[in-house]
Amino acid sequence: MKFIEKRFIPLLLGVGISSAGDFMYLIAINVFIYKLTGSAISVATLWILGPIAGIVIKPWTGGFIDRFPKKTIMIVTDIIRGLLMFVLAFQQNIGFILLIIFFVHVCSSFFTPASQAYIAKFLPAQQRGAFNGIFQAAQSGGLVIGPAVAGLLLPIFSPTGVVLINGASFILSAILLIFLPFKEENSVATSRIPFWKTWNADRKSVVGLTKEKNDFVKVYITFQTLIVMGMALDSLEWVYSKEVLGLNATQYSLLVSFCGIGYFAGSLLASILSKWISAKTMVGVGMLFSTIGFAGYAYSPNFQTALTSFTVLGVAQAVANSGIMTLYQESIPATLMARFSNFFAVIISIMLISITFLLGLFGEKTVSMAVQLPVIVMFILSFLLFRFTNSLEEKKTRDVQSSPF
Repeated sequence: MKFIEKRFIPLLLGVGISSAGDFMYLIAINVFIYKLTGSAISVATLWILGPIAGIVIKPWTGGFIDRFPKKTIMIVTDIIRGLLMFVLAFQQNIGFILLIIFFVHVCSSFFTPASQAYIAKFLPAQQRGAFNGIFQAAQSGGLVIGPAVAGLLLPIFSPTGVVLINGASFILSAILLIFLPFKEENSVATSRIPFWKTWNADRKSVVGLTKEKNDFVKVYITFQTLIVMGMALDSLEWVYSKEVLGLNATQYSLLVSFCGIGYFAGSLLASILSKWISAKTMVGVGMLFSTIGFAGYAYSPNFQTALTSFTVLGVAQAVANSGIMTLYQESIPATLMARFSNFFAVIISIMLISITFLLGLFGEKTVSMAVQLPVIVMFILSFLLFRFTNSLEEKKTRDVQSSPF
């Protein structure tokens, strides 16, 4: 079995390059906002722009993405994100900066589900587990390279240079995506159907699919809730690292880079494990160890412990993400993927905004407790997810055993 289909190499390269730019930009913008305001809630506000964009955009984009060529959507949104980064690099007004970042997230709300549906549509089912691990490795390569480069550039240059590099990475990604060989037919009907009727039909399709795939939906929602809590903690990561662990920007970049190294290694490991271990097991065990990594960081007595914990977190998260991607591709039809993910994305975005905002307020008083207490809740959810995945496996086994074939 091939680990990488040659025809998917432009997509892997594009994702890897833009991912490296993204993580460089992530470090730079966090440092910039915190220097400008000195407030944990201001940094937390930066992190809720993505969920706000999701609430505004995702209720109606799912049907659009499912019906239009995914390759075109990915190329156009990459170009727009690149141009927005070039504009952002020369802005000094905080309000305008946040507005630009909001529109960048709007574009991501199109790109991510389009790429997921694109892969599921053209990738053979028997290659999904291995490919998903390689795909995660391409993304995590950016997580390794981006923060490391940002840590080297920030002491020398202003965040402007880092943002410009991110813009260039999006443009280069768009150029690479042009070479993807697949051509899709526009599936939009020739007759004009009112938007509200289309939206209502899409909603009914997703609700029906949710009832049909109830066991998977429980796993999916619990998994996404854990991801939300991890992202909410990420919003306080720089503040916690600086105020509690006493790290500077370069050390913080090193911390994120080690997490990326772990993620890269975990992605490659997931490609190998997929031949022997079910996707459900990878999800349950991976998220449990991911939470252990969060706990090690949250209760870390020193930088070395935090570094080790972030490495464990990266490995485990990669395995879990690869597993949920494969499970998602196996459970949800490619023709409904964008509508399904965007249906739940609105709920997930509301959760992320609420939790991030509350932790930001809590972090204004005591950032250490704002990071440490949520980890306890994550352990409870991790064990619940482990139980759901086991039940899903047991149900599958019973179905197989009861089959006359």
